[in-house]
Amino acid sequence: MAYFDLFHNPVNKAKNGVTLNYKGGPEVIPNRKQGAALKRGIVDLMFGPGSYYGGLVPCVRVITLSTTPQAKIRTNGAWDILQDCWKKGLNARILAHPFEKSSLFHVYLLDKPRLSEETGLDLKGYTMRTTSIYTPFLKKMGARPVNISPGDVYTSLQRGLVKGLAWPEGGVYSYGWSEFIKYRVGPGFWRSSTMALINLDAYNKLSKKERDVIDAAGLDFEQKSGPHMRKLADIDNAKIFKAGVKPIDLTGKAGAAFTRTVYDSTWASAKEVLPADLYANLRRLLLQ
Repeated sequence: MAYFDLFHNPVNKAKNGVTLNYKGGPEVIPNRKQGAALKRGIVDLMFGPGSYYGGLVPCVRVITLSTTPQAKIRTNGAWDILQDCWKKGLNARILAHPFEKSSLFHVYLLDKPRLSEETGLDLKGYTMRTTSIYTPFLKKMGARPVNISPGDVYTSLQRGLVKGLAWPEGGVYSYGWSEFIKYRVGPGFWRSSTMALINLDAYNKLSKKERDVIDAAGLDFEQKSGPHMRKLADIDNAKIFKAGVKPIDLTGKAGAAFTRTVYDSTWASAKEVLPADLYANLRRLLLQ
């Protein structure tokens, strides 16, 4: 996993005064409770998708939509705004927003996709696995979104409880979902909402030297993660295609409608929950 290879293990091996102790993943704290655990200081460090704590940090809805290079986000004012969002909502500091240009999101389906001139993909009558960031566009496409943890998706697909899901490249084969999924629908979209975060109280207790170490490790992780994860995504893609999953990238009007629906519905949902000035500034700085 990139987190261990590029962040956790290098920090510990450097022996620069900071030691990270891994406690576990969703088997220890369920995905949807990890944000609250970080906020309360039950854990000091968290690595995972923002979609599971979107109710605490509404800005999560827009970070996936960014087209501005990550290096520029750190210097054009957006980074300071995002840090303030995570501070207020999660009592946390962002150490890294990794996986830039590493993998794209797609819609994965059990049945052959139906096209729509209006939304690109017609999901009427489909129950789809979701998290908060997928729900707006899945609803717009006519689906019935149901929140299901990744660990329960296999059984849900196996029993026919859901007809598919939205998910980034990578992990589909290792989860075993390619046993049931038949189609991967694009064009690919978004960037990951996954971040490395540290509880702000824990961060402030560190010495200046220790804070510099953890900040530098976050930046290094961020910069190296893209190519690393791209390789893993390519491996996973090759496996699911070999297993029989057919990639379909919509083109022409359907492709344009698909992309428009994914982005516009997500921005619209963010506009409903963010203050007008915050929404306007993030949209201006995150879109290039």
